[in-house]
Amino acid sequence: MSLPNHPNGPRRRPSPGSSSMRNAQLPAFCRSRSPRTQLVSVNNLRNLQRLLLLVLLFQLSTLLLVIAGPVPQWPQVSTSTVVPRDAGTAGGGAAPVTPPAER
Repeated sequence: MSLPNHPNGPRRRPSPGSSSMRNAQLPAFCRSRSPRTQLVSVNNLRNLQRLLLLVLLFQLSTLLLVIAGPVPQWPQVSTSTVVPRDAGTAGGGAAPVTPPAER
């Protein structure tokens, strides 16, 4: 909703050929004229490539784990049917624990 009585009128974007677009200022780090050169060796590029491949390998392995879904738990098979007498009590008290009835 525009305000009809606004003193400056509605704000409009300047057209591409207007003088305000030609006078736009760049940030200070873009205007500096000091030459900045950075030497990059082939070894640096190779190390960067190896790091990138390692990251991609981890991402691929994570994606495969997600696609595979949840892994079912291994069944807990007990070879012993004897339950110790004081199992299930905090202080080794007199409350015996009976093993569950087998089906």
